[in-house]
Amino acid sequence: MATSLIQCECLLSKGMGDYWASTTTSAGASGGTTIIDTALKAKFDDWMTDGAFDMITSGACDEEERKITKLDSDPGTLTTLAHGGQIAKSVTYRIHRLFSASDKRIALVYAAKRSFASIYKDVRDESIVSGNWLKDGSFEIWTDATDPTYWTNSTVSTTQTTTSLYYQHGDTSCKLDTASGYIYQSISEWDDLKYLAGKTVTFTLQGWCDTATALRIAIYDGKDTTYSSYHDGDSAWTEYDDPLSVTATISDNPTAIEFRIYLASASAAAYVDDARATGPKPPRLYIGNLGLAQNKPTEVLVEMSDYSTSQPWALIHGIRYDQANGYMYLPDTVSSNYRLRILGKKYLDFYDSSQDVGTDWDDTIDIDSPQTEILVAGAAIYLCSQKILPIGTTGDSKIWENALNYWRGELRERQRKFGMIPPSVTVGWGH
Repeated sequence: MATSLIQCECLLSKGMGDYWASTTTSAGASGGTTIIDTALKAKFDDWMTDGAFDMITSGACDEEERKITKLDSDPGTLTTLAHGGQIAKSVTYRIHRLFSASDKRIALVYAAKRSFASIYKDVRDESIVSGNWLKDGSFEIWTDATDPTYWTNSTVSTTQTTTSLYYQHGDTSCKLDTASGYIYQSISEWDDLKYLAGKTVTFTLQGWCDTATALRIAIYDGKDTTYSSYHDGDSAWTEYDDPLSVTATISDNPTAIEFRIYLASASAAAYVDDARATGPKPPRLYIGNLGLAQNKPTEVLVEMSDYSTSQPWALIHGIRYDQANGYMYLPDTVSSNYRLRILGKKYLDFYDSSQDVGTDWDDTIDIDSPQTEILVAGAAIYLCSQKILPIGTTGDSKIWENALNYWRGELRERQRKFGMIPPSVTVGWGH
């Protein structure tokens, strides 16, 4: 269930009476300053408003927008500011007479979050483990497709992987290949690790590798490096109850604290996931990457046994939240090394194919009809409000005030008819 930004823009344009699409019937001027279409003969010259824009939707100038300066209905020619090239025959285009396509894009992006809690996305996340000292041990947070945000590369190449056979926990894993080396998380990536000085810590990892004596893990404290055994190299994942594992006591005064994942062969390929470092007490857990409204879930549950598939999960009470920074603190009653199920609601936004927030026309939002009607009404309200004094003239402002009131009424009606179930109050007695 997803709708592209351009589809939302078309719905908004149609709702506001500002939709006109056609196809050129002849090539325009070589400098890209004219659009020729015999369909325009049916229009009066003054049909074109002072603030009209075109938008090319195919051909070499696809997605270009230019201000329209004149319409000559006979022979059907639009004069515009120069495009990047000649507008050829059989090119599709749109005319926006009230607001440009870019104005509508801004309004839709604004309305996506503004329309919470009538529209939202449900969050159900199981990538976080109780008592795990590592930040993003499940490799869910990436700066880009080759750079896990809270891990550092040393020689080896890393790639975000979302193919279901090659991740074990959450929605992604990290692929290691191309060169021998390692990735690691240290105090530089996650300052809380400094509290492990003088403590005994167990580091575990679920791993897949196609080469023997290639994949293993280690704990390094600036002086000593303690290694795990190697992965078998059998092109299979480690068993849930038998991950790669290493235990070490970190120096009382370490010069470094690093949790390392090694690939010892440049010809090998490995996938790694569900990294856990468990020590003396549960640390704070980072949930700021989940996009939860106000960084607060509605429920947090813990599995009853490790990787339980049939037993019910237990609701956790007494959680403390640092909403400003995106952290939660579990009560001491919750044991370490168990998956958490975090449920909540997420503000909507437009995302690209890599699930990064974006504003390209083919980026999508996770709603469909009829919830898109709420988004459209919210965007129309934003656009109408931009036309009110002191920006416009007195006469224009009155027209747009009436339009604004109309769309406010439309929004209320659409929220009543199509609004999603309101988010519940956070469950977790004690705080």
